[in-house]
Amino acid sequence: MIREAGSVRMDWSENILIFRIISINTLVLLLLSCAGTQKNYLTPEASEIHASYFQTRPYFYKNLMDSTEYETPIFHFAGKEAGPSILIIGGTHGNEPAGFESAHRLVKKFTDSPLQTGEVFIIPEANKIADRQGTRRIKVPKGVDVEMGNLNRCYPGNSHGLAMEKEAYEITTLIKQHKIDVVIDLHESPVFHLEYVEANSQYHGLGQTLIYTPNDAASWVALVLLDEMNETIPEGLERFSLAAGPVQHSAAWSAGECFGIPGFTTETCKKLPLEKRIAYQLKMVSIILRESGVS
Repeated sequence: MIREAGSVRMDWSENILIFRIISINTLVLLLLSCAGTQKNYLTPEASEIHASYFQTRPYFYKNLMDSTEYETPIFHFAGKEAGPSILIIGGTHGNEPAGFESAHRLVKKFTDSPLQTGEVFIIPEANKIADRQGTRRIKVPKGVDVEMGNLNRCYPGNSHGLAMEKEAYEITTLIKQHKIDVVIDLHESPVFHLEYVEANSQYHGLGQTLIYTPNDAASWVALVLLDEMNETIPEGLERFSLAAGPVQHSAAWSAGECFGIPGFTTETCKKLPLEKRIAYQLKMVSIILRESGVS
């Protein structure tokens, strides 16, 4: 009887062990399945750039939010001759892929074809977690304004604030330390600007616009850019427009308010094919760099 009772206890223990093993294996398979079906947030071209240029990091400057889950690299390119300093920010909003796609291509461009004059800092994936999730912002604690997870509503930042406030503060510090002359933030909008012209519209589309700080230097560059961008675009919604006055607490707004320098928010429309939007973003950056004296 004692042996039988012991035997029963052993069988029960074995059953529990087998159940646990099966449960763990099932969980592992489920996780692997989810990982296998997860969509890459980058195009093949940007993925290749990320693998080839981000890992070797020949022009790596430093990490923003170092040693945290938000850690993301800054790249620095300097020409042989002194000139203006430009900061380019991609990936502020993770659901606006042309921004961080273009920033990846710019890292490759300046690595393969070094600058001659001036210097450029690039943050390809500013809100890295939002970029990977394809979201506009990251989550914030319950009861906190959701826009505190939106990097582009947190400038000039707060060194003791939430994650995006801290990151905005570090970017602001970078601008100050390196005496940045121009800030370019790469964005997108779900609708064309010219689709929303009614004064009483609650949402004004920003697709195909250049938003600029209302100072003389920025205004001149904006006018040149508008003429050049629209030279080859037929009349219609796809043409670019200008909008003075970036939204409060955005990167471009902070550039003007805190430093009195030109700040630009480049906006393409997500109704257009991705590669076309990337091409527009790259062309706008090229014009701004040229007009600012960086080559």
